Amino acid sequence: MASVREINSSPTLWRNRNFRLLFSAQIISLLGSGVTTVALALFVYQLTGGASATGIIGNALMLRILAFLLFSQPAGVMADRLNRKKMLIAADLIRCLLLALFPFITAIWHVYVLIFSINAVTAFFTPTFEASIPEIVGDEEYVKALSLSRVATDVEAVAAPAIAGLLVAMVSVRWIFWVDALSYLISASLVVSAVLPLVSKKRAPLVRSFLEELTTGTRILFREPSLRQALVLSMAEATAGAAAIVATISYVREVLGRGNTTFAFVMAGLGLGSSMTAILLGRATGRYEKGARDKSNLHSRRHRWASRALLAGGFVLGLLLLPDILKPPLLVFSLLWMLNGAGQALIAIASSTLLAEHTIEAQRGRAYAAHFALTHFCWLISYPAIGHAAAKWGAPLTFTGAGVVCLLVTVTAMLLGYGKREAHTHERFSSTT
Repeated sequence: MASVREINSSPTLWRNRNFRLLFSAQIISLLGSGVTTVALALFVYQLTGGASATGIIGNALMLRILAFLLFSQPAGVMADRLNRKKMLIAADLIRCLLLALFPFITAIWHVYVLIFSINAVTAFFTPTFEASIPEIVGDEEYVKALSLSRVATDVEAVAAPAIAGLLVAMVSVRWIFWVDALSYLISASLVVSAVLPLVSKKRAPLVRSFLEELTTGTRILFREPSLRQALVLSMAEATAGAAAIVATISYVREVLGRGNTTFAFVMAGLGLGSSMTAILLGRATGRYEKGARDKSNLHSRRHRWASRALLAGGFVLGLLLLPDILKPPLLVFSLLWMLNGAGQALIAIASSTLLAEHTIEAQRGRAYAAHFALTHFCWLISYPAIGHAAAKWGAPLTFTGAGVVCLLVTVTAMLLGYGKREAHTHERFSSTT
């Protein structure tokens, strides 16, 4: 076994050139995607003259999730067979070309085709990107890398609308999509400059093996109790997240009687809560893990805090949503939404940590792809459920109902988390020491 000195001998995260390049690529592409999300709503509104714009945006969102579900599992198999760096570069370039077509759209079905196609390619990019990070940063820095990735996502949520507003004032809405296309081109150039570890890829009869391996990632997730826990708690994350994304505007306008500025303030608080939690969690776990004697002990410590963070996140989400039926005022509601961001960050970071800890490199692409698909299936359920509930019963009651769901999901996850841990969970240590 490696000593703790050997574990800590790797360069710090910011001195890791390859991580810097990939993190920069992630930040730039996320900002571009966030700008496109805002621009899409404005573009569809202009294209339809305002008629049925929300319905079209909702359909596009459903197509986005459907593309993830259809293509992420095959992408995971390919990530374990092919060169991941080439896959990432190809995905960025294809998305750049597709987005460059947006200014020339003249019909709604064009919007649907492009949204589905772009997110089908994203289904190949995201799991491959996430599966590459553990090998680039190593065990010691992985949680910090996850925390920074979470912050990058929150930066998108806060900064992208402001950038989109500035661009709308400067250029036509149609041409804003070229900004996102450019972001993917820059992302591809950064990935080209990075060095990803070369790993021996599995070679097997293509068609038969490919079909068999489509379910490999799902089997990996379900055979380990902590990964079953994480998967179930993704439903709590999706429920609370959908409540914030879908119904906050209704609460701000109809209950608080405020406008778009207040809505932006509340949603910024959601991102702030998530970012602060990610940063603090990275620092706290880093200090806790420094006491590890060897890699096996590091694994045990990481498994312990991640499992606790998962459940804490679920309970936080449930408890903060319960009192919303009382229609809290703006200040209280904003603080609750900061906790919403915090709870989502706890689940997301802990889930990714456990996934890396309980997979070996050779199967990581399939495992991350399965996790990507199944967690997005949770959002596929939560988006329409929250939307219909808010339309029928109002945002306050919907929030409280979502809190009940989160608590029930968390209790279920606690029960599913008990079980004998499989011997395979330590394979990655014997292969790396």
